[in-house]
Order: sequence, then structure tokens, then C-alpha cells
Amino acid sequence: MGKTMNWRLTAAALSICMTVLAGCQSTEKAATPTASTGDGKSVAGEIPTVEVLTPWDPGLPIGSDLPVFVEWGKRTGVKFNVNSPPRDAFKEKMNIVLSSGQLPDMMKFFQDDRTFKDYGPQLFVALDDYMKAGKLPNLEKWLKKYPEADKVMRHPEDGKLYAFPLVQDFDFATTLWLVRNDLLKKEGLDASQIQTVDDFKKAMLALKKQTGDYITSSRLGFDYFAERTQMYFGINVNNGPGNGMMMDPETKKFVFAPVDFKDRYKQWTELMSWMYSEKLLHPNFLTMKDQELFAGYESGQFPLMMEQLAMSNNLNPKKDPARDIQPIYPLKIDGKTYTQNLDPHYNIAYRSPMVINKKSKYIDQIIKAMDYTYSDEGVEFFMLGVENETFTRDKTTPSGYKLDKTQSVWTVGADGKYPEGMKKQTDYGYGSWWLTGVIPSYNRFGLLGFKAGEDQQAAIIPDRMKKLKEMNALRDPEPSINWSKEESSKLAEITTPLKTYMSENLTKFILGQKPMTEWDTFVEGFKKLKTDELVKMYNEKYAKSK
Repeated sequence: MGKTMNWRLTAAALSICMTVLAGCQSTEKAATPTASTGDGKSVAGEIPTVEVLTPWDPGLPIGSDLPVFVEWGKRTGVKFNVNSPPRDAFKEKMNIVLSSGQLPDMMKFFQDDRTFKDYGPQLFVALDDYMKAGKLPNLEKWLKKYPEADKVMRHPEDGKLYAFPLVQDFDFATTLWLVRNDLLKKEGLDASQIQTVDDFKKAMLALKKQTGDYITSSRLGFDYFAERTQMYFGINVNNGPGNGMMMDPETKKFVFAPVDFKDRYKQWTELMSWMYSEKLLHPNFLTMKDQELFAGYESGQFPLMMEQLAMSNNLNPKKDPARDIQPIYPLKIDGKTYTQNLDPHYNIAYRSPMVINKKSKYIDQIIKAMDYTYSDEGVEFFMLGVENETFTRDKTTPSGYKLDKTQSVWTVGADGKYPEGMKKQTDYGYGSWWLTGVIPSYNRFGLLGFKAGEDQQAAIIPDRMKKLKEMNALRDPEPSINWSKEESSKLAEITTPLKTYMSENLTKFILGQKPMTEWDTFVEGFKKLKTDELVKMYNEKYAKSK
């Protein structure tokens, strides 16, 4: 579930961090392999205690004693001391760390695809020499399989690799709206009949008759809301920059969607405004937290999900046979179905790249621990845990596994309850996307939720991907552009006020605080925000990168 959020550093952090930065490490005496120092010397007889800074999903346990960190350490010869600020405060925490000059040994860096490159030469370990020495064989395997991931991770000037990517080992398009079709049927409707905006409006009003209240909401702020809901209008991209820029699939040139596709952009805004005025879209759609939204899906409060295809289980987590969850395929806008881009085979924005402090005493040990995250054993471990403790193997299930040791479809009783004291997989730290180096297809496609004999049900997501392809509603991933530090600064100079202008004004239109009669004035306002220069930058850089 990946989203580009261009978090830029404060000026204070930028000026302070470039000069110093000794890591904070500790050690634990034991008869173990030697630890390497940052200058190549070794310290014998110590278990390295590696300081880790990472975000985590809200509401889930996190700490040094979480089994995922303890077991990972045992398997790779280190001990992890974990610091995890709230996900929503991670940007501020990173700025404080940089300003203090006390970097941990390893950390998830800012949630964008550029900042780690800006800081790489000064602060972080370049992985190239370790790959040449054969110390990152598993990472190398994935970079060879998906060279676009290798390309986008490289520093644009020195060509080095300063961070670890999250690899997505599947072909996937993020966005597909889903609905409680059992509720629509009570009003004489069916999801398969929803083909136009008018059809969609009629269906939403029917859902409200059944629930009596708001029928949908969102999470993660304006950028995420816009991305998930704009896809059907062909005016945004999955996991894009959130600044209005996108590749026009017909001309193969970058455009600024609010201007170049202004009519469709207006139609999207009018639909969202109508949903809000009709009390279909929850008033907290821009501030709602994950837990509240997911609880609303589960309880039936929100029968419409304008979200990610792979999240369909959230509308029916207990597999109630009375609930019929069906997709709303891309609508025809002015008689045309617009395409959405496939996701790239990497996720280095929302999930943040992992970096190693070049002043750490334990670089070799961290290299070993990180390469483990890309191994077959490591990927299985981070996704599932420890065999016979949190999962077992079963070749008859769609995934090849059974989660019969934790709360799952295998352990829930007829009363909807689990055995007393049984934990969730996430209570151990497993199944998280924050640590693994690779997301396997069985995780992305939700296959772990199906038992033997449920192959047809397990094929729901692949089948829906197939349907989107048959509709000609999919296109290639957006081209990756590797901006230089100077170019990134110029981009930030343009896009920071631009994004503010977009989000503030579009929000006002949706909330009814600004009349749609001012739409043309809003679009005209982009001329003062250097959007022509932005489009030129994208197209010139793209032409050079071919």
C-alpha cells in the first residue's frame, strides 16, 4: 500500500547534519563473531546492539522485545534496540535526529525517493562495495530481476546505492472501488450495473437508505484521498508525486492534470462535493485514522470502499456469507474508460528506504542483517514468523501456508471468537511491510486468508486484475525519474506552494466553502505557480533518461 509523500527537511536540519554525526551504539558481551568498526577495525567478543529508527503501523505493538526483532537478531547475530515514533510524527522525529547529530546505526529515512540520495554521500553507507564483495547476494538477485528498482535508487551524480529498497514481487494496480453488493440488491441494484457517474450516485443513495448515515470515508490525508478517488477520472497516478504531474498515456508526455485535464478534474471535484453535501462522505474524511476507518468497514458503517484492491477483506474480515463484496469497475467518464498505471516493482516512498549510518561500528553486521530481509527464508520469516510457532506449511492451501497458530480463518470459532489468549500475527510483529525487503504476491493478493479448497475465492484479486486488463483499463508503470539534488530543490521550490494551493482550494470546493462558479479562476491561478516550468522540467528530464 504504497504513497509518495514528499517530506522535505527543515533548514536547520539541512545545515547541521552535513558535518558530523556519530552514531549511538551499544554492545553486549558474549562469545560471538567479531563486530566491525566504522574504520574497519574489529571488536572481539561482542554481540552488536544496533540502534534502529523505524515507523510502524498505528495501533500495533512495537519495541525491542517484539518477537520479530528478537528473532531477526538471533538469525543474523545482532541485537536490535528499536525506537519507533508514531507514524504521523516520523518526519518531525527525523528532523530532530538530524539536528542533534546523533544518528542511529540504521533507520528508515524520509518518505520520499530523493532525500536519502541528497544525504547519502555525507551520512550513509554506499552499498556498492559490499555487493562487489559478495556480501549482498540476495539484494543483488532482486535488483537484477527488477532493474528499474536499481535505477531509481541510484544517486544521480555518483551513481551509488545508499539505501535498501522495498521490492514488490508482483504485477498490481492499486485502485479498485468495492461495495457491499448485498445492500445494493436490497434496493434492486447490482454493482455490475454501475458504469457511469449517474449510476454511481444512484447506488450511493441506495446504500444510504440501508445504513441511514455516511457510507464511506478515507484516511492518510488529502493526497491519499485524491489519489484513490481520482483514478477513475484519469487525472492521477497510483503512488504518484501528488503534485498534479502525470504521464499522458496517449501522447507519452508529462502533463499537469489540473490544467491539461481540467474538465475531468472539475467533474471529479463536483462528484466529491456532491457526496459531501449529500452526507455520503464522512466529514472526517481528511483526518480519519486507519483504525476508525477499518472498524467502519468491518461494522458495516461504511459499505463503500474507494480504496486499494487488495483491501477487499476489510469489508468482510470474518467472511460473513451474507456479505457480498463486489467491485465497482472504472466508470465511463464522458463515454470513455480511463486507464490506471500499474505499480512499480519497488516501494521507496511511503515505506521509506532503509539506510545505514556510515559512522556505525557495526556496518558489516547490519549488511548481513539487511541482506537476510531479501532472502527466501527472510521474506517468509517477516511475512509469517516462525514455523510451527506462528504458521505451518500446507501445499493444499492457495498460499502454501496455514496461519493456524494465530488469530485467522483457521482459528476463529463458529461464534466469531478465537481461543483465549491467542494472539494476532501482528502482535508478534510479523506481516509488516516495514521490515521485509520483499513483498511476495501471496501477501499482496491476500492469499493467506484462504483455506484448502478455497482456490476460487482466493483468485478474486487476480481475477479482478484480469478483468481490468480485459477492459483496457491498465497501462505500464509511470516512468521513474532520478532527480539530482539541484533539480530536487527546484522541484520543491515549485511544488510546495503548488500542492498547498491545490489541496486548500480543492478541499474548499468539496466542503462547499467555495462555489464551483470559481473553478475557472482556480485553474487560472496555476499560471502564477510555474506549472509550465514544472511540465518542462519533467519532460526534459524524461527525454534524457530514456
